[in-house]
Amino acid sequence: MLIGKDGKGMGKTTAFRLVFLLCAAGVISAEQAGRAAWKGTVTVEGGVKVVKNPAEPLYGEFPFALEEDLLLGGDPEKEVSYFPRGAILAVDTPGNLFVVDIGNRRVQMFDRSGAFVRTIGRQGQGPGEYMFPAGVHFGADGTIWIDVGRQVVVFSKDGLFIKNVLIAKFMSPKMLRLDGSFIGTTQPSAAQGDPKHELIKVDSDGKTSRTIAEFRGELSQARRAISFHYYSNRICFTPVSSDSFAYGFSDEYKIYFADAEGKTTLVMTVPEKPQPISAKEKEETRANGIYAWAGGNNPDEGVFFPDQRPFFSELMADDLGRIYVIRSKSILEKDGPIRVDVFSGEGIYLCRMTWTSRPAAIRSGFFYEVREDPETNEHLIIRHRINNWGQMRSR
Repeated sequence: MLIGKDGKGMGKTTAFRLVFLLCAAGVISAEQAGRAAWKGTVTVEGGVKVVKNPAEPLYGEFPFALEEDLLLGGDPEKEVSYFPRGAILAVDTPGNLFVVDIGNRRVQMFDRSGAFVRTIGRQGQGPGEYMFPAGVHFGADGTIWIDVGRQVVVFSKDGLFIKNVLIAKFMSPKMLRLDGSFIGTTQPSAAQGDPKHELIKVDSDGKTSRTIAEFRGELSQARRAISFHYYSNRICFTPVSSDSFAYGFSDEYKIYFADAEGKTTLVMTVPEKPQPISAKEKEETRANGIYAWAGGNNPDEGVFFPDQRPFFSELMADDLGRIYVIRSKSILEKDGPIRVDVFSGEGIYLCRMTWTSRPAAIRSGFFYEVREDPETNEHLIIRHRINNWGQMRSR
């Protein structure tokens, strides 16, 4: 509350006028004015900073103004950039593009202009070879780490094979740390007496080091069959910087910020009303929303629904440290617009966004997308320039 000369609190209108006049006079900036209008609270609990945001973002709605800047794919004659059955994209700091070409079981490197550079490794089972590439990570020294499930194949920045690293425990997805260790998630198993979701750290030689966090949602009791489906809760996480990351379990709108060792440094929350899962949604999920299962005689046997929809389905971060919380939606509307909440690195709820597609990365003013052609089923790599990138708030 702002206080007047008589010691009494000012009304909202008077306070707003004062902030406006101070901005006009150059005494405080527009950014400082925005902070003055923020209605959340910041406390310290157990030595950890806790940011409790209001339901509405500080700066309202912010739309990206996208302009297509680069296209890879769409021409079968260009064999090096033809991705017929799926693609996964990673972008390094200089802006080089690395495409995991699932159908051809290869990793293609393109420079910032889209020119083909080289294939990293090759298909096979020997040194520097792999069978099912699933992702690309980048070391602090420019090394290229190709994720192949229970193994990582490491190459120099020039594409020369360095080593294989066997991972003792299945992790998906993974985040590479500066020292060569990994942070990733494990899925509950029907064989566990008490199934749980875990976020773990695995050291550089592939051996499990320690559990960072564990969560129990609708899988709190032992069951002989587990199915993972559209409404299953999960751990979502994303690298934020070279020495920090953010994570959360989707049954609660609470995001944890942690340092490179996994120690929680900040927690942020947003009040959000739970959304029930309707009978029609459950019916559609049983028919078309199951993506994996373990145990039992059929996938449907292990389908257990949470009490409410998951709050989010994915976390992302850009190179300015902003966190993008991609909100969950009804399976009946899964092909519709994507709602996104954006937060600063300090946990402040900055703005809302609406996307028509989910990006593979947001880096240096570019929005990178992998899009499937509905007619040919081949995948296209598209880079969009964000023309209003400089207008987006970071704090």
